[in-house]
Amino acid sequence: MLRPYSNRRAPRARCALDGWAGEGWTLLERHALAVASPPEVALSAALALRLSDLPAVRALFTLRRLGHAPDQALRDFFSAAPFAMLADEPGREWVFGVQRPAAARHGPAAFAGALAAAEFAAVGNFRAEPRDGGALLWTETWVRTRGRRAGLAFGAYWLAIGPFSAWIRRMILRAARARAERVDGASPGPARPGARPER
Repeated sequence: MLRPYSNRRAPRARCALDGWAGEGWTLLERHALAVASPPEVALSAALALRLSDLPAVRALFTLRRLGHAPDQALRDFFSAAPFAMLADEPGREWVFGVQRPAAARHGPAAFAGALAAAEFAAVGNFRAEPRDGGALLWTETWVRTRGRRAGLAFGAYWLAIGPFSAWIRRMILRAARARAERVDGASPGPARPGARPER
């Protein structure tokens, strides 16, 4: 599959996302950031971010013709069509997905039932884990295509969109860190371990 950059899978423990992205799926991107707040605060901050807080992200969503409202929180954006919420582990992980053709109904069961016929499907997450007295907030995106034509079509799409998707995810993580540390009253430091996003 065509990708704008190589992205190796970082060693990690199993999580809810792995229940959706198994054999036949390809890792597209992973980004991580250290946050000086508890995991539940970091994840809540990420999901509570509003698109009005991220004007550059809103502009990119508009270019990609992804419908949204300015005051829509990320949790709501990734829960509404064409996306579907797939798993919610409060304070630890949130998983979402999208597929073509879309499932006739909304929700995890409908999404799983339609996967066999989908030419394209992608799943992603936001997860926060304890790390060095704070949290490691990270996100991954996985994709699966069915057939050579769908694979080539998505490869061409990702070649153009991939760098912008990476930019969006990093902006989200940085905004979430700022929000979490502001809410938690933490003092952000410039050189926390793992503070640079992973690629």
